Amino acid sequence: MSKHRLVGLAFGTLYMAQGLMFPFFNLYLNKTLGWSGTNIGLMTSLGSLLILLSQPVWGRVSDLANKSHILAAALGIAALLTLVQPLAAGSFLLFSIIRLAHAVFAGSLNPMLDGITLDVLGDAKDTYGSYRLWGSFGFALTSLIFGKVYELIGFGSMFVSYFIITMASMFIVLGIHPDRDGKTEADKPSTVPLRAVLANPPLVMLLIGLFLVMMPFAAADNFLTLYFDALGVPASYTGYAFGLTAVVEVPLFLAAPKLINRFGHKPVLVASTGLFGLKLLLNVLYPSPGIAIILQTLTGIGFAFFQVASVLMVDALVPKQFRTTGQAILATVTWSLSGIVGGVIVGRLLDAAGIFTAFRIAGYVALLGTCFIWLAVPASPEDQARETTRDCSHSS
Repeated sequence: MSKHRLVGLAFGTLYMAQGLMFPFFNLYLNKTLGWSGTNIGLMTSLGSLLILLSQPVWGRVSDLANKSHILAAALGIAALLTLVQPLAAGSFLLFSIIRLAHAVFAGSLNPMLDGITLDVLGDAKDTYGSYRLWGSFGFALTSLIFGKVYELIGFGSMFVSYFIITMASMFIVLGIHPDRDGKTEADKPSTVPLRAVLANPPLVMLLIGLFLVMMPFAAADNFLTLYFDALGVPASYTGYAFGLTAVVEVPLFLAAPKLINRFGHKPVLVASTGLFGLKLLLNVLYPSPGIAIILQTLTGIGFAFFQVASVLMVDALVPKQFRTTGQAILATVTWSLSGIVGGVIVGRLLDAAGIFTAFRIAGYVALLGTCFIWLAVPASPEDQARETTRDCSHSS
């Protein structure tokens, strides 16, 4: 099987595993283990802190070593740590230790696969969305199915199912060998300090803007299960919501390259992040289970365009030999660092003022981040080159 097909399968299985766990895990902690919003927020933040510290390391090791082998090792260990988690459910401390250890290995899976995919695609990296859509398809499939499964037989099947699918993903990844392809000198590991790469002002401004958007949005997304619980509906509604989000993403990942080619990376990024803040405010204005599920289409539209635009913008701002490191830093800022700050703040707001106030404040902050990206982040190098080409064609 070709590497391109294996990349699609890797995305599909990796996100299938995440789809059967991520939408429901906080509900498991709250309903099965009896954890409070503050404890859940603390666990989320500690996990994000460990991911924050480990993601750049994973990225650099992946860039310097065999990328497929590093990713496969992380997948296998994450699968094993998940399998033993329910055995420690009776001990808050032991369960937390195992869960946090899992975060160290699972937290960098997505950016490492992004880096491998960009290596495989090479000059055709603008087609990234057509491979990433299989991740959304896999996430939609399992989140739609497993919400009902957990209602019928409980959350115990979550851990076994995650183990099986993640192990399948591990074997698929082992078949992808981007490191065996011929490489130019520019693609080889660099002795340039990472500090010099991160000192790039456009990259710094971009990361600040993404943090301001994703800090409230990612945290609120983690608490979506409790939002539905506050509306008095069962766990299957959470699965429907996340499943619909991923279903919407699938065709839009295909459309993203054309939209970016027409309008540019930055305009697409601004529009997509604006949908994140708008969706949270609408959740508060219209607290209905049916409307809440429909509103997830805004998240799906926003995320598909956000993912493609942000991945390609960062890839354009770092040298090729730092490709996976760049994606790891992007994930660190948009999910890990954002999760640390947002998890604590939103968790405290949830306990002190309720889920609706937490979502309202999160929506305002996310829109503030969108404004920062619009006003402070420069256009990507590709956008600037595209504009120059258009100006030349118009003048001629």
